[in-house]
Amino acid sequence: MSDYFKIEGLTFAYQGYGQDEEPPAVFRNLSLTLQEGGKVLILGPPDSGKTTLARIMSGLLPRYIEGELKGEVLLNGRSVPNLAPWELLEECTLVAQNPQEQLLMTTCGDEVAFPLESLAIQHPELEARADAALESWGLLEYKEVNPQELSGGERKRLLLAVTEAIGAPLWIMDEPFDDLDEGWRQVLKEKIKTREGAVILFASRYLDEFDPLFGSHYLLEGGALSGGDVKAKLAKVEGGEPFKVEQDLLHGEHTLKCNEVVIGHSRRSTDTVVPFTLKVDNFEITTGEVVALVGPNGSGKSTFSRVLCGLSSTLEGSVTLDGTPLNNQERLFRVAYLFQNPDYGIFLPSVREELGWSQRHTAPQTREALVGEGASLFDLSLEENPSMMSYGKRKKLQAAVYYILDRPFVIIDEIDSGLTYSDAYKIVALLKKRGAGVIVITHDRSFTLNLASRQYKIEEGEVVESGVGE
Repeated sequence: MSDYFKIEGLTFAYQGYGQDEEPPAVFRNLSLTLQEGGKVLILGPPDSGKTTLARIMSGLLPRYIEGELKGEVLLNGRSVPNLAPWELLEECTLVAQNPQEQLLMTTCGDEVAFPLESLAIQHPELEARADAALESWGLLEYKEVNPQELSGGERKRLLLAVTEAIGAPLWIMDEPFDDLDEGWRQVLKEKIKTREGAVILFASRYLDEFDPLFGSHYLLEGGALSGGDVKAKLAKVEGGEPFKVEQDLLHGEHTLKCNEVVIGHSRRSTDTVVPFTLKVDNFEITTGEVVALVGPNGSGKSTFSRVLCGLSSTLEGSVTLDGTPLNNQERLFRVAYLFQNPDYGIFLPSVREELGWSQRHTAPQTREALVGEGASLFDLSLEENPSMMSYGKRKKLQAAVYYILDRPFVIIDEIDSGLTYSDAYKIVALLKKRGAGVIVITHDRSFTLNLASRQYKIEEGEVVESGVGE
């Protein structure tokens, strides 16, 4: 079989953005060969360069973000940096870790059709291919819905539908299993397993679904790729033993509870999809405990979270703290919400300013101490620009903000997205150190089994308590 994709001697560094010192290289002399139809898994912790490498492979870097690239990146014998975007579209497709980076259109149908139009595919073939891809990923009924009204998992499935409709010989996939529920993970696994084309998949941790999909496994760490037992190597990089802290119930013992709550959710962009309601008869969490919230994509986990933290209102019922009803504003100051997409909560140009903003009304000396503590505990550099940090590291920044804000309750939406197991466990441990009650939303059973003492599941429009890991 011929070499379909090849990297030789790749060295890459981002532009220094006016810094005096030369920016460090993300990769040095990195090489990789993929044969036609081959499937490669590349594991690496956050900030190891997985997304940067995926963007280089797909021709986005240094075309759209400036940097210095040395070495060769060849796709079917042609230089990727020299190929026009429309030429690349015929050869490879990128599924980004953050779907928001790729969603452009105002309806799901147009999102899938747009690249097909760029490939000059004519009707009725275009519409047939778009509809078939949407149906394959359970989104045909959302054809007229704005992608911004989808859940995180549904957005990821929309990107996968776009990829399937294009049908390029090479799929480059950055954390594609993240945000998908167990059922859709199995669908993606089967599609990777049975497709004739090549796949390069990047992930922060090894999932059971990866067995036995890939012919080659690599660890990306220190700017280089290495083979061998990559699961063991990644575990070593993560630091081995789980992070443990002494718990201190700084706020005392308190209970947050939903009493016969009904929540409504509609797709405002269209009236073709029936709005759904979510019933929460009896949900509760006490400070100091970790509770898991699980359910299929689009079942209402994020919608429920927005109500708990005061971003949305209930249709019926109340949310109480120790038996006292809380209005939306009162819930905002008691329940922190770490968004599924960390970019929704990060907006300042440095880690120092992002952490400091949450303490802007605190005395300067106290503020600096808290900012330093947050950065140190969550492995952050105070002068780093969040926009240049990895997706997983931005999630750690979001967690650090709420650590120093010291809310008695914290919701972590899709904790299994873009983080290693070690990083996720450490975030929860640090929040528990403050005595917070932590709600973990996840599709990964390992997190529920290792973190949660209780679990709630969304089934057929109701939030019900179930056994952990069920």
